[in-house]
Amino acid sequence: MAQARTATAALPMKRRRDPKLIGVIIFTYLILLLLALYFIFPFYTMIVASFMHKSALNSIDPHLWPDPFITDNYEGLFAGQIGENIQLTTTFWRAMFNSLAVAVGQTVPALFFTSLVAFIFAKRRFPGRNILFIFVLLTMMLPYQSTIVPFFLMMSRLGWINTFWPLWIPWWAPAFGIFLLRQIIAATIPDELIDAAAIDGASLFGTYWRVVLPLITPALAVFGILNFMNAWNDYIYSNLVLNSQTMYTVPLLLALFKGGDLTSVPEYGIMAAGSVIATIPLLIVFFAFQKWLISGIMAGAVKS
Repeated sequence: MAQARTATAALPMKRRRDPKLIGVIIFTYLILLLLALYFIFPFYTMIVASFMHKSALNSIDPHLWPDPFITDNYEGLFAGQIGENIQLTTTFWRAMFNSLAVAVGQTVPALFFTSLVAFIFAKRRFPGRNILFIFVLLTMMLPYQSTIVPFFLMMSRLGWINTFWPLWIPWWAPAFGIFLLRQIIAATIPDELIDAAAIDGASLFGTYWRVVLPLITPALAVFGILNFMNAWNDYIYSNLVLNSQTMYTVPLLLALFKGGDLTSVPEYGIMAAGSVIATIPLLIVFFAFQKWLISGIMAGAVKS
């Protein structure tokens, strides 16, 4: 009994934390809070600017809250007539649909072709495999500025100007995705598993579809999120090949609000309103696939 009482009395002592450890924890959370505020503040200012009047936006005095609070920027965004010098021949919803078509049409095939090529590079032996993979890596090191002119000339000769094909087909097997998924497949999927599938009668594509894909779903989620966001926010290549407002994506449409000449007054409030709405699909995709990514990781941990 005496030993039990001694052990019971000692329990609260074991639960006490070192004051230095508590200080480190508090300091760590303060740093994380400051970093969170640092990254959230630009989004906060964008939301505030979308509800501010043009005169307040052009004022040198900082405004952390819209005064007065107006919704004219959102109304002007959907009206089509922006001031006297900016006339839209399309709608913002059409631009949102175009951006969604570009992002989905680029990301979904890229997930398939990129993972298939990565599987071949990781698990198949053929002459010139390493040389070909090095060539793929070299394409990642080229600055995109050096590919703009050849890209435009090729798309023009194919007759794909003012269509979505230049924003789809050339990006269905990006070098970054091939490299990322190839490294993951080579590191996480043993050769014995591939051999076992072949012994059971699975074809090469059947092994990829039934064995490899289910095991790399977390990596596919990461690559899919990054590719979708990159396609949604693309401006340079879209501006090269899309010359009609009815084909404009959201970044191209929002660029019109900055004014086409020196006499036009930039509509920063409307640009902020469009940016707020254009961010919502990205947040939905990110959080939706984040949950799926976590569940995929947990499922993989249980199977192992």
